[in-house]
Amino acid sequence: MSEQQKPPKSEFLDAFCQMFRAVTRPAVTVIFAAVIAQVVIDGIDAPQWFLGLASACILWWFGDRTVQHIKDKKGGTNAQT
Repeated sequence: MSEQQKPPKSEFLDAFCQMFRAVTRPAVTVIFAAVIAQVVIDGIDAPQWFLGLASACILWWFGDRTVQHIKDKKGGTNAQT
């Protein structure tokens, strides 16, 4: 394969970051949600900083996803399904 056919390193890095984000976000969200559920149901004692971080991450990620869906619908394309 010649040099002209290979994509630049930035495209590889971007693809890796997108893949890493696609895998990590759901995993971390499930872990955070499970811990919050145990705090509520079983009454375990979790640190306040962890609960604050978990709540902020879950709200941020779902808010970001919601905003992206709204932008996609207004633009006439729905890239995320």
